[in-house]
Amino acid sequence: MGGRFAAFIRLSRLRFLVESQLTVTLGVAVSVYSGHSFALGTWLLVQSTVVLTHLMTHYCNEYFDLAADSAHTAPNRWTGGSQVLVKGALRPEVSLAAAFVLLFVVLTLTMVMPTYPQRLIALAAIALAWFYTAPPVRLNYRGVGEVTTAASLTLFCPFLTVYSLTGRFPAELVAVCVPLLLVMTARMMVMNFVDRDSDLVVGKHTLPNTLGARKAALLFTGLQTLAYAIVLVTTVVGVLPVVVGVGLLLTAPGAVLLSRRLLREPPSPDAPEQATSTAHLATAHAAATGVVAVVGFTVAALGEEGVTASVVACAVLFLLYLTPAVGVQVADAVKRGRAGAVGAA
Repeated sequence: MGGRFAAFIRLSRLRFLVESQLTVTLGVAVSVYSGHSFALGTWLLVQSTVVLTHLMTHYCNEYFDLAADSAHTAPNRWTGGSQVLVKGALRPEVSLAAAFVLLFVVLTLTMVMPTYPQRLIALAAIALAWFYTAPPVRLNYRGVGEVTTAASLTLFCPFLTVYSLTGRFPAELVAVCVPLLLVMTARMMVMNFVDRDSDLVVGKHTLPNTLGARKAALLFTGLQTLAYAIVLVTTVVGVLPVVVGVGLLLTAPGAVLLSRRLLREPPSPDAPEQATSTAHLATAHAAATGVVAVVGFTVAALGEEGVTASVVACAVLFLLYLTPAVGVQVADAVKRGRAGAVGAA
């Protein structure tokens, strides 16, 4: 029983839930900066809907991506799924059942949201999450999986949060979310770079497979360039707070490093350590843009409003994100250290 429970936890891939937690926190920070108060009940409803939708996606993907994960020759902690179903630790039906249970839960939460716009945003996010790998749509098999994931995290999560707290979509929300969308789309391309050989085996046409390695690397570079150009322009014209814009621009070297690496030596399953390193760097870069945005809007709100309960709430929510996010990195470092020690022995 304990072994199956541990396998189910691995299947859940809980480490990745902090990504949607961060973008919900961004929505709170933008709302507070725009002059609205933090509402605990509203946040709980939104955060619960988001995290359970995110978890539902993991179970759904594990089931419908089983063939691709089975074909993966070099799975790592970023790509190739959890490998729980591949290794037979749990039956595939367990993952599908968990996905359906959470689907019904998040649909129920959506129905209790008080306004039609909230429900529409939530329903759109749920639909994209489910059909990311599920038939008949299978978005990630048709060259739109990267932007689907990016939109779910960087548009739907903060937009649902901000509208729930403010009843509108302020200009600064759009100004920060569009660059984050582009950066996250580029990051998801890196994940699919690593998977491209196994994906081709099962007919999974992600952007790297559709475009080829060179064109995909050029698209990655173009997305990053456009993202930072938008940040620069919106900061100069005063839509983005200066502290947010400058902070985001300071993350640009990570984009430059990734672009050079993809153009010169795209990640491949034939070089698993290099592929894992590139995937880790892309994830860290995307996370850094989100972290900087949250901190920037919180600092900007502090400058506008002073120390208020809502500003303190932003700081607390950020710490609630940071604690598990850092914990995951520490755990990974410990595992790498142990693996290195075993290898040296």
